[in-house]
Amino acid sequence: MFINRIKLKNKISIINALSKVLIIAISVFIIPWIVNQMSIRDLDQQLIDNLDKTYALVEQYGIDEFIKQGGDQQAYGSYNIFKEEYISIEKVTDTSLFEEIDYSKRSIEGETFEYRVISATFESGGSYYLIEIGKSINTIIAFQKQVKKFTFYFLLVLLGITILFELAITQYLLRPFGKIIERLKASNHPKNFDYTPVKTTSSDFKDLEENIHGLMRKIESAFNEERDYISNISHELLTPISIIRTKLDNFVNTTQLTDDEMVKIIESKVTLGRITKMVRTLLLLSRIDNEEYLLADKVNLNELLTGLGTDFQEHFEQKNQKFELSLPDQPAEVQGNRELLHILFFNLANNAIKYTPDGGKISIRLFREEGIPLAEIVDNGIGIEEENLPFIFTRFKKFQESGNNFGLGLALVKKIVDYQNFSIEVFSKPGEGSRFVIRCN
Repeated sequence: MFINRIKLKNKISIINALSKVLIIAISVFIIPWIVNQMSIRDLDQQLIDNLDKTYALVEQYGIDEFIKQGGDQQAYGSYNIFKEEYISIEKVTDTSLFEEIDYSKRSIEGETFEYRVISATFESGGSYYLIEIGKSINTIIAFQKQVKKFTFYFLLVLLGITILFELAITQYLLRPFGKIIERLKASNHPKNFDYTPVKTTSSDFKDLEENIHGLMRKIESAFNEERDYISNISHELLTPISIIRTKLDNFVNTTQLTDDEMVKIIESKVTLGRITKMVRTLLLLSRIDNEEYLLADKVNLNELLTGLGTDFQEHFEQKNQKFELSLPDQPAEVQGNRELLHILFFNLANNAIKYTPDGGKISIRLFREEGIPLAEIVDNGIGIEEENLPFIFTRFKKFQESGNNFGLGLALVKKIVDYQNFSIEVFSKPGEGSRFVIRCN
């Protein structure tokens, strides 16, 4: 998934941004609502105060003073010039007393106004009257819209500023972590790891770095011990193998042997040859690990692959296999070690021959992609199971039973590819063959 490829600092920034967007979304609705509630509560208090003042005026001057102003309609009404406030008093037959505040719409001179109205009944001189005092809420609505708009833009600006600030702080705080990761990626060998302490004020990163340094030193120590062990054992094995081979040769030359005995001697020498080949491969791997090979040769891949085709011509003829070699017009040259490159392509071609049945086809193609030479070795042999592909370069890992196979050929190929700073890809399907692509970048 895409989210799995996002860096930690970017994930933190995204989470912070989303949380702030949520806060903005809530605030844009909550703050105007709070302002509206506070405004309405203040307006209600004003209405109550005005009602109390009206009661005081009625008590002081009497209800008749207001009713007379209303003429024969036994009612009194008054609006201010902007229709923002009004008061009305009228005589009612209902003798129940109440006080309530609610919203009410009034049509005045063809315009509709919405008011917050306090309604109350009172008794004066044996009659009952209804008094209504209203204040327009249009101002509150307009103010609420302005507050909502201002809140949105203010929080939006604040969001941008805080995101940039937190992104900068996050990148600064996580910079040591990024440097630790870069050092791990840049180290293709334990002894090449950079142990220089990363500058950081976070104890977590210091602990992480110390643990990584400790692990890398242990890996380097174990690697060196394994390399020396393999090298020493390989050297020690070659001497007795050589002695046994010499004694067998002397025994054959000085003794009359039957055909069965001669067959057993030959089988023993073949086995010794296989063991010798395995030991020499292990020594070669050890020498590559020790970086004993210089990468200073200018190797013409056209010539190398042409010579390889010639070397295997007899094998192609024995198995009646068709061989195709495709080379670019312009020679492709790479810098590296000629001996190692020859072993690399030799092993791949040899595997293709070994696992392609009689009458099959093997092709080697050299071409350029964006100026970089690529070599492709393709066969239509038995192929490799998909679940085995991740392990084909593992030492001593065998997927096909073969008396001459120790599972070191492709391990050596991968070791040379890495040593040359090349890359290799494998594509294979059972029954259809395999394709090895080496990018010589």
